Parts: sequence; structure tokens; C-alpha cells
Amino acid sequence: MKFVHCLLFLGLSLAAQAQPVTNSFLKGEYAIPNVGAAKNLVREYCRGPLYRDEVNYVTTKAREYLEVRLQAPVDGKPAIVFDIDETCLSNFPYMDEFDFAFQNGSWNAWIDKAAAPPLEGTVELYKYAKTKGLAIIFISGRNQMQRLQTENNLRQAGFEGWTELVLKDMGSTQTTVAFKSENRKRLAQSGYNILVNIGDQDSDLQGGYAESTFKIPNPMYWVP
Repeated sequence: MKFVHCLLFLGLSLAAQAQPVTNSFLKGEYAIPNVGAAKNLVREYCRGPLYRDEVNYVTTKAREYLEVRLQAPVDGKPAIVFDIDETCLSNFPYMDEFDFAFQNGSWNAWIDKAAAPPLEGTVELYKYAKTKGLAIIFISGRNQMQRLQTENNLRQAGFEGWTELVLKDMGSTQTTVAFKSENRKRLAQSGYNILVNIGDQDSDLQGGYAESTFKIPNPMYWVP
């Protein structure tokens, strides 16, 4: 799973909003936070109610879409596609512990623990989709060697009875857009009608083969 950290972008965004004082940089009068301050802003957001509320807002909108959409006939087998990381499971505990520094070794050890907590809004959307008989499909950038740990973590977090869990092959060099859209195309060709595709990255949602897309906020990293 390839991460590009968002802290730089957060700092630049804040800088764009700052009101600098001419020729006062050396006096410390620019209202631009350093990296440590930006990290703490992310921590404050993820630990507080705003992150939860914004995730819940997106998942509620996805549910409302389904409530309306399912009143009309659906060609094919209705389905919903979920990303996993920062969509269903939160890796904030890992990011916080390692100060937002991603390394394969520590990341794999975190996955092996199968301890990522759920995003509750997504759990509720998942359960609603099950009650409506939708096929539930995960498409994740995690690799095949992490399948058992991922399945265990999903079940422990309240995600039960999915239809398919799609993971990347070991050594795959496919971009996220190519990998995920290729699998949505495969699903569509096998008779599924993906009514909702939900993820935390634009690359989770690009490439078509879904009637609607919903993006959950993620201030910690960006996956191209």
C-alpha cells in the first residue's frame, strides 16, 4: 500500500490562508505552522468529534442515496463496493504511534495485529446494505499475504458476511485507479450493478463502473 503523506499539503493550505507581514519572516511573524504543529492538528482532528461527524455525514448520504435508488428497479445484482483502510478500518493508532511516518516493516506488523478500529459510520452503512440484500465487495490496496489478518480485523470490527474481498497480488505495480477500476469492470461484466462505491481516496473512486461515489475524509495520507 503506497502512502504519500498529506501533512505538507495541510501546511501549504494553512500557509495560503495565513496573512504574512512584509519582510517579517525572520521575526517569526508568519502564521505558518511547522510540521510538528501540522501533525498535531491532524491528531486533534482525528481524535475529536469533527472527524467522526464528517465520516458519518458521508456514510449517511450514501445510505440516503441507496434508500431512494432501491425504490426503482435495478438491472443486475445490486452491489456496494468498500475500500478498507480509512474507509472501514482506521489506522490512526498506527499513524499516531509512528508520528505519521510510513515504513513497510512497522506497517506489516500493524496489519498482523488485526487491531484497527472500525469507522462506526461505515459499519452502519455496511449493515444497512446487508439488510437490503446488496452484494458487499471490498476492493483494497492491501496485498494477498495480508488476507487472513484483514479478514480477522474486519470481522472483529463488525463487518460480517461480505461477498468478496479483492486484494492486490504480491509485487503488483498497478496504480490504485487501474487496479480498482479493473476489478469494478470485472464485477460489472459478471452481472453486478455497483450502486455505491465508497472510499477515502480519489483513486478509490476514479475509473467508472459505479453509479455513485462517496469520499470519506482522510487527512493523514494520499494514495495516487
